Amino acid sequence: MESIYGLTKGTELEPMIKTIAQAEANGVMMYYALARLAREQGLDEAAEKFIEAANQEAVHAGFYAVLNGKYPKDFWSMVATLAKAEAAGEAQVKALTDKVRAAGFGAAADEMEIFAKQEGHHGVLMNEIIAKYKPADKSIEAAPDKKVYVCPVCGYEYVGDIDGEPDDWTCPLCGQPKSAFKPKSKMKITAVKLYENGFMTQPFALGGNGETAKFDPTVKYRSTLQNYVIDTGKEVILVDTGMPLEAPDMVVDDKTQIYIGSRIKDYVSALKELGYEPDQVSKILVTHKHADHTGELRSFPNAKIYISRVEADDMKLDGDNIIRTDFTDGAYKNFERSQKIADGVYYIFAPGHTKGNSIVIVEDGGLYYMIHGDVTYTDEALYENRLSVVFEDWEAACNTLARVRQFIKENPTVYVSTHTPLGYENLELKRVVDLDKPTETLPVEEIKAAKATGKYVCSICGQVYDPAVGDPEHGIPAGTAFEDLPADWKCPRCRQPKSAFNKA
Repeated sequence: MESIYGLTKGTELEPMIKTIAQAEANGVMMYYALARLAREQGLDEAAEKFIEAANQEAVHAGFYAVLNGKYPKDFWSMVATLAKAEAAGEAQVKALTDKVRAAGFGAAADEMEIFAKQEGHHGVLMNEIIAKYKPADKSIEAAPDKKVYVCPVCGYEYVGDIDGEPDDWTCPLCGQPKSAFKPKSKMKITAVKLYENGFMTQPFALGGNGETAKFDPTVKYRSTLQNYVIDTGKEVILVDTGMPLEAPDMVVDDKTQIYIGSRIKDYVSALKELGYEPDQVSKILVTHKHADHTGELRSFPNAKIYISRVEADDMKLDGDNIIRTDFTDGAYKNFERSQKIADGVYYIFAPGHTKGNSIVIVEDGGLYYMIHGDVTYTDEALYENRLSVVFEDWEAACNTLARVRQFIKENPTVYVSTHTPLGYENLELKRVVDLDKPTETLPVEEIKAAKATGKYVCSICGQVYDPAVGDPEHGIPAGTAFEDLPADWKCPRCRQPKSAFNKA
C-alpha cells in the first residue's frame, strides 16, 4: 500500500486537515455517547446505527492523522509506547474507579472496572504484536544520545527535542500540552535477593490483634528475605542492608513461626551481582533497626545513612555519616511526616512495628512503589487488614496499616515487601494492588534442612544467642545454655520472648 504519511505536514493544508481530524475524533466520542443514551432508552436499533457512524468517523480521523503525520513515523516505537501507556492506564482508570465508587456511583464504577481491565489487555496485545511481528533489526528504544520526554497522563514518550515543536503541539494520545511533558526518569528499583524457600505461619502473619488462636498454624505462607536498591540515574540508594555476613541460618522445628529461608548470598555479594559496588552507594534508607534490615550498614562507610532518630538512638549509632531523621518536610499524601530524599524518593515516618519505623515511596511512571519494611510480613496480611504478632506499639501499627491501605486506595501502588517473594514479584510485574482482589497464595516450597550449631537466632530481628558468650548486659553469664535462660528473658535487640528464637 502506498503510504500517505505526512503528505500534508508542513503545507498550507496542514491546519485544515488538523481541524477536520479533531472534528472526526470528537464525532467518535459523540456518536458512541448517543449510542449509549439510545440503549438506555431501549432504542437498540438506533444505537447500532450510531455505533456504525462512530466507527466510520474513527476511520476518517485515523486517515487525516496519518495524512498530517500526527504520530511518529517510527511505527514500532509508537507500538511500544502504547504498550507502556495502556499498562499505566489500567492503574489510572482503576484509581479513578475507586473514587467514583466512593462517591456512591456504583453502577458507573462497575463498568469502569471493566474498562480498566481492557486498558491492561490492550497493553498485552501491543506486546504480543511486538513479539510476533517486530523485525529483529528495529529498535523500539530511544538512542542513548536522544532526550526522552513523558506525558504525565498517558505515558506517551516523545523522543528528541520537544522544545522544537510548535507551542500548540499536544500529546498525540491524550492531548496534553507540550508544557505538561517531563524528561523521562531513569529510575530503576531492583530487589537484592538474600534468602529463599522460607515460610511463616498464619497465626504469626495475621494474629497481631491478639487473635492468634483463630488462625490455623498448619497454614503457611511463602517467606524470603530481600531488600531493595533504587538507582535514580544520578545516584544509588539502598533501602536496608540485609542480615550480617556472619549470621547463621535458622534450623526449623514444629514451633517455628517464621523461617526466612536458606541464604542465597550475603548482602554485598548480592549487590555486586546486580552491578553495584559499595563505593557507588550514596545513601541508605533504614526502615527499622532489626538486623535483617541493618546487618551490613558497616559495609558502606561512605554512604549517608538515613534513619529515624528513635531507631538510631536505640541502635546507639554514631558517626558523621549517620543522619538522624526527624521527617521535617511535612505531609506526603495521607502520611503526616516525610523527608524528601531525591526527586521521586520519599522517606516517611510510619511507626508501630518499631517505634521509629519508616517506609520508602518511590514515584515513577505514574506508579507509587511502596517499600515498607515490615508493616506486614506477607501481602496476605495487607489484604486481610491484619497485623503480624511483631510490633512495639500496637496502636501506632494499626494506624500505620490504615494509612497504608488508604494510600493504596487513592494511588496506583506497587506493594514492595521484604519477607515474601510477592515483594519482588510485584515489583517485576509492576503489579498494582487492588485491595478487593488479593493476589494468589502459592504453596510453600520444600524446606532445606540445616545442621544445628548450638546457637539460637531470633526469628524477628536476627539476634544470635551464643551460649559460649551469654548475655552479660542482662546478667546472663557465659556458658548459660539457652534452655537455662529465665522464662522472662527477652531478645536483647527487639525484646521478643524466648519463644521467638530458633535453633541456628
